[in-house]
Amino acid sequence: MKKAQIGENTFEIDEQQGEYLLNGEAFEFDLAKSENEDLHFLVNHKSYQTKVISVDREEKTVQVKVNNTPYTVSVKDNLDLLLAKLGMESAGQAGAKDVKAPMPGLILDVLVSEGQEVKKGDHLLILEAMKMENVIKCPADGVVTGLHAEKGDSVEKGKILLSL
Repeated sequence: MKKAQIGENTFEIDEQQGEYLLNGEAFEFDLAKSENEDLHFLVNHKSYQTKVISVDREEKTVQVKVNNTPYTVSVKDNLDLLLAKLGMESAGQAGAKDVKAPMPGLILDVLVSEGQEVKKGDHLLILEAMKMENVIKCPADGVVTGLHAEKGDSVEKGKILLSL
């Protein structure tokens, strides 16, 4: 099961025996990808034109436009839900020292400099991956102690981009 949060609305999405459930009710959908990478959904015979604007894998959020209306979607899987239930949502973030590339891509811009103080959620870099621009955000408050990537660098998943 996964939970998606869009504004104040929470949706539970599950698959059981090849059938998809939304908040416990079965629903039918069809998906098509257009030439410009937009997605077209048919859900219960209603049409939705969808464009992914950005993906933040660390925060597990996706910026999308559905029928030209922007939304921020936050997705939690079973592990996230279990950690939240145990009161451990931020486990592993307090001691963050290195910010790593979440996927292979090209550094389009470095938005911070060495010695700069940063806060959790600040934009650090812009990484282009799969024709999408992804903003890499700061995982915790700190000071940038080292930059390990520059504008124009190609990086692999897991490469250290900067140190805090």
